[in-house]
Amino acid sequence: MSRPWSRVTTMWVMSFVIVLRGLFMIDQPVDAGRRSMTRRNFLTVPLALCAPATALSVLAQTPELEGGVLRVGVLTHYKPFSFVEGQLQGFDVDVLKRLAAILKLELKIQPEGMANLQKKLITGEIAVIANQLLTTPENRRQFDFVRPYAANQLVCVQHEDDSRDFLSLDDLLGKKLGVLANTGVEEQARGALGKSVLAFASIDLAFKQLAEKKLDAVLEESLIADFYIERDGLPIKVTSPFAPPLSAGWVVRKGNKVLAQRLSEAVQTLLSDGSFKPISAKWFGYDVSRPSVSHTSLPR
Repeated sequence: MSRPWSRVTTMWVMSFVIVLRGLFMIDQPVDAGRRSMTRRNFLTVPLALCAPATALSVLAQTPELEGGVLRVGVLTHYKPFSFVEGQLQGFDVDVLKRLAAILKLELKIQPEGMANLQKKLITGEIAVIANQLLTTPENRRQFDFVRPYAANQLVCVQHEDDSRDFLSLDDLLGKKLGVLANTGVEEQARGALGKSVLAFASIDLAFKQLAEKKLDAVLEESLIADFYIERDGLPIKVTSPFAPPLSAGWVVRKGNKVLAQRLSEAVQTLLSDGSFKPISAKWFGYDVSRPSVSHTSLPR
């Protein structure tokens, strides 16, 4: 069987797939079809941060923060980032609460589907969407971004006893590969590998099959994998990256750079004052402000 997919080609094709998956978040449970919730970056424009002396003046220039209230929208079904199980919870929710404390603001949180969140952001009913969207050129045309606080990328996940190197789809020919159903990753993997690709309605089911050695590998975002490994104590591990790190951030209305700047200041404080690490460890077991794997470490 011919092998048309080189390691370099696969790396960038999978990167492009994630871009297509992540242009917009959509209103559906994360495990039922998260194609629009994954993250990928082609263009990163650093946000300027105000000096501490300007903080009060910036706050005064931000009508969305008048009255000391920050109105925020989050996705209802986006585990582990924001989800409702008895009450609203999640990694992004915990970060949001800490940022509100830093800014000394009261929170008004509205859990919704993505379509409704976008409408409310445009009409001003909410000031920010506090789930990290991809910083793609398309999204940058529609939103202004807040500084990111978590690193993420598409990775290969294997059993902890497995020492094989799977660095590309080329290496997975003839192997059983688990992916989330109805995503761009499934489409591309199935096109390259055919029937050996097994699609799962819920990614945690794929991880359980991998833990039982019924699969050779699973492709998923690193933060999603780390969450389930930490939560369920699975004997699996994140191994090789299949794409460069993904860049994403909260979004505000296009042109609202003052608010984006103010929130970016708070993110900087969060990352420097030591309060981010316990939040990150709670959900993932380590500090996710930096990538856990790097495509630059791949053998040449």
